[in-house]
Amino acid sequence: RQSVNIITGIQNLDFELGEAINFNLDNQNINLRNTWDIKLSDWLATRFGIDAEYSRVQLNLNVPQPPKEGENPVPLSTTQSLSNTIDGDLINPGAFAELKFTFFDDLIVVPSVRTDYYEAIDEFTVDPRLLAQYKLNKDFQFNFGLGSYQQQPEYDESDDVYGSRLLIPERSIQTSLGMQSRLFDFLEFDLTGFYKTLDRQVVRNLAAFADPTEEAYTNVGEGRIYGVETLVRARIGKEFFAWLAYTYQRSLRTDRPGEDERLFDFDQPHIMTAVASYSFESGWTLGGRFRLVSGNPDTPVIGSILDSTSKVYVPLYGENNSDRLATFHQLDIRVDKVFTFDEWELNAYLDIQNVYNQANQEGWTYNFDFTDRQILSGLPILPILGVKGEW
Repeated sequence: RQSVNIITGIQNLDFELGEAINFNLDNQNINLRNTWDIKLSDWLATRFGIDAEYSRVQLNLNVPQPPKEGENPVPLSTTQSLSNTIDGDLINPGAFAELKFTFFDDLIVVPSVRTDYYEAIDEFTVDPRLLAQYKLNKDFQFNFGLGSYQQQPEYDESDDVYGSRLLIPERSIQTSLGMQSRLFDFLEFDLTGFYKTLDRQVVRNLAAFADPTEEAYTNVGEGRIYGVETLVRARIGKEFFAWLAYTYQRSLRTDRPGEDERLFDFDQPHIMTAVASYSFESGWTLGGRFRLVSGNPDTPVIGSILDSTSKVYVPLYGENNSDRLATFHQLDIRVDKVFTFDEWELNAYLDIQNVYNQANQEGWTYNFDFTDRQILSGLPILPILGVKGEW
């Protein structure tokens, strides 16, 4: 059996702020995935295919250099600008192959390998992976995964002018072990533990600040991510469905050899999501979602100095990611009504996001000399009324 998927799109982005800042992007993108599935015997099957991404890129930019992972923002007037013009093609082909072994209908083992080519850095990657699934009985199953995953650096990091063409792909080794069980006819429970080691992470080369001949970025960063996630699903008849998911995780990294380990910018130890939906016979559906998430790490401002060239104050930061923003929580509710006709359906809905108008913190805003600050809040209560037709 063969399956072919082609996705194409056009992206145009034009942004200008005065005469000093502009970002103009014209990108035509085509993604091709071609997969073959072959059953070789009752206990062995194979699956292989190709992934290819083609982009026609026209880019003209003059923007302040954005902060990287673990770096803190500074006033735009004190930031080095990136200016570049790109007009060319990017091709990133990939291929994958796997074997599926089925033993005694209870144990499934799937070894696989994936290879990719990244034109921007002229590098090939090969990633072996292994999945295993064991069914203890019809209501209880174990899952195991182990694999290597690589990705290319950001395009600005491997740019000829502002980055380094000597960079190699970032890598992570991922391991997971989990179980799935059906406790009752209407209740399912999943539990999975995971651990990831990261290496070859791209970080800014501090030596380049003093010596322009040094490479701007290097692959010396390391990290580790670990945690456990749980999921409880309940379905009663065709009317009621609900699930509750909770994840505890920690994300830590070391930017350069000899430095202390720190939190990732998006380390969130606690993530909880609860969803429920009830369908009435009259075509009405009532659903809701509640989210509770730890606030992102934050680096406190401990003072400021006046930059004599730009005449603006530059913040002085404390220990990296030693503080944390307030916990995020929000309730969303949605009401749907389906009108059924002979050949089509009309779905009218009211979606109310942030029902109790929680002012969730997204960051801090400071005054001109960083001696005072206020909470930067997200969106307030947001009702959305819409219709959707299906034929």
